[in-house]
Amino acid sequence: MTYTQKFDNCFTKDGDYTDWVYTAFSKALARTEGIASSLSVLKDQGRLPILTLPEQTEDLDELEALADEIKQNYRYVVVVGIGGSSLGAQVLVSLRDPSNVYPKLHFWDTLDYHVMAPHLAEEDLKDTLFLLVSKSGTTPEILAQTLLVVEALNNYGGKDAVAKHCLAICEPTENPLGRIADRWGIRRLAHDPDVGGRFSCLSLVGALPAMIAGIDMRAVRKGASDVLQDALVNPESNARVGAASQFALYEIENVGISVLMPYAKQLEPFTHWFRQLWAESIGKEGRGTTPLNALGPIDQHSQLQLWLDGPNDKFFTLILNNADDTSPLMDVSLADDDPALDYLKDHKISDVVHAEGSATASTLASRGKYLRRIELKKLDEKTLGALLMHYMLETIFTCHLLGVNPFDQPAVEEGKKLTKMYLRGEG
Repeated sequence: MTYTQKFDNCFTKDGDYTDWVYTAFSKALARTEGIASSLSVLKDQGRLPILTLPEQTEDLDELEALADEIKQNYRYVVVVGIGGSSLGAQVLVSLRDPSNVYPKLHFWDTLDYHVMAPHLAEEDLKDTLFLLVSKSGTTPEILAQTLLVVEALNNYGGKDAVAKHCLAICEPTENPLGRIADRWGIRRLAHDPDVGGRFSCLSLVGALPAMIAGIDMRAVRKGASDVLQDALVNPESNARVGAASQFALYEIENVGISVLMPYAKQLEPFTHWFRQLWAESIGKEGRGTTPLNALGPIDQHSQLQLWLDGPNDKFFTLILNNADDTSPLMDVSLADDDPALDYLKDHKISDVVHAEGSATASTLASRGKYLRRIELKKLDEKTLGALLMHYMLETIFTCHLLGVNPFDQPAVEEGKKLTKMYLRGEG
């Protein structure tokens, strides 16, 4: 496995076993066996595509050819998506070397026009592809942005320009985005109706932008497959233990906040993806815990005080990347060998990050906080695929333990309907 996890204080209190928490954890972990069996049946029957995607490679051949074509013809790719239509791709693209490599990828995950306007400038349109992504094809934000894109391209070069510079991903059904694509000759790629947006990171929604960025999606899926196979057969797999732990702490200790804090800037998009995945899946029928995303070491200087001295109502997950970076050794002679800087002598920047991550974990543990440490040997495609699948499975297992459906989002759909009503002046 490309990562390990270790818990502090989740089953002990003041040095003694907290019987109620440990009992709840043990019972919950036993219940995951039935959940895993049900997932295995769904996987074998092909009724839950997120469980079959990790083993697929055929679709990647076609996507690879399309990604190569895009790389040869465009300098910029704008992903027009929001929530699950964008976050998974951002997670995968975060592994890309940020050096001067083309095409440049940009994500319109906002309706702020000042973010969109620069990409609609006529001088850049000839080199830009707009990837229009909405699973249902009805997402108001994406439809609004799509109309702006179509107008700009039509003004620039007519219908031919619209067709050449756009690519749409939506369900292969009758829907507004699909109708716009058909009206303007935009190529459509089919989004699987059985893959929810927040679970779509391993599908073409995440894979195509990732492959445009040069990410090895076969390695991503291999990492995901390894975690999936382990979770389906291993009663003490990382995903099952993580779910049972959080369920027990929620039920017995009223731990209502789940904090995810990686010590790796590249994993910052991962925390935003986790926040949506967890919140939309678990928060139903008055049940669920609140996800809180953070980033180390930045949030040591903003939230750590509250975490250490505030209420003990949080489950912390620190992701520690143990790989060294390629930074030079720090030369304290540049500061006249100031004794106050001795602790930095002959260390890399990654040494500082490792030390701060370990120190934060130790401090949280010593204060009796509920803590999980996920440790990575290195952060690459296989590891990222493993983390993505771990959290999807941990979410699914936890939802089933709580008795809620991990795949629907009824409250969100109500908000979408109200948005359309207000814009029609019906509110």
